[in-house]
Amino acid sequence: MRRAGIINNRPSFPSGALPIAAALAGLLAGMSGFVRAADLFSPPLIRVEASYTADSNVNRASADEALRDYALGLRASASSAIAVSTRTRAIVQGFAGTERFHTYTGLSRNFIGVQGDYQYRASGEFGAPTWGAFVRTQADSYESTLRDGYRHSFGVNVLKPLTDRIQLFGALSRNITDGKSAVFDTRNVSLRGNADWSLSRWDVVYLGAEYRRGDIVSTAPLTPGRADIADAVTTVPDDAFNNPALFAYRFKASTWITTIGYNRAFSGGQSLDFSWRWIHSTPTDLRGLATASENTYTANQLSLAYLVRF
Repeated sequence: MRRAGIINNRPSFPSGALPIAAALAGLLAGMSGFVRAADLFSPPLIRVEASYTADSNVNRASADEALRDYALGLRASASSAIAVSTRTRAIVQGFAGTERFHTYTGLSRNFIGVQGDYQYRASGEFGAPTWGAFVRTQADSYESTLRDGYRHSFGVNVLKPLTDRIQLFGALSRNITDGKSAVFDTRNVSLRGNADWSLSRWDVVYLGAEYRRGDIVSTAPLTPGRADIADAVTTVPDDAFNNPALFAYRFKASTWITTIGYNRAFSGGQSLDFSWRWIHSTPTDLRGLATASENTYTANQLSLAYLVRF
């Protein structure tokens, strides 16, 4: 829920940061040229984000088995709005990026994708909500071969100004992943809300909450309790962690995600964003007294991001 909007067979991609940076530049240049050629499109909005994220539980396991790591990320996107009528518009966006982990490099990935939004606003009054529907798809290429695949998401959302300083956002979505290994074929439903409070022209505090219900994946030593609730288990150790005792398994769970963040904007379409995200997941299919504790996990993520819009 970072406020990026303030400034806000299988695919194969190069594994290094320099090749992906070149690919990003080509994607943005091509999209910008396409947008300029179409009179119905607004001028392209290009965003670039560089981030650092520390994660207390990258394998999504119980507290005594959690593994820590940090990652550097780079993401670029180009978007443009199309006026459909006086009350509706469509937004198209292309994006690509990379995320590189320090210790567990198998989690590192390159990604590329597209998103389309259709929005409706009944009037130009200040408090009028903007209703929307969206669809997004992306391809992921991991250093871990088990995780390569695709992510898809579609749903509805609403954006409403509460005051001249407070803005509310809500979304209901269906999320699907299709991985090379069946363990990473997941389905879940997400309901989330976000509130942005502008303290000044330059400072924004935001708070977000999300509830997900459906499949999650954890990597840990395989025990009878975990095998009982697992819908799928990797037949080989999870290659993202280089530990022969760790296997990935998929099971049904309910997950809460809360986010608190602060964004400081600067002149020239630049901002610095700091956020803390808390994730807590509990299995919904319990077949043994020991199952709940050994499959419940909590993760904390601290992120610092530099965003540029031009």
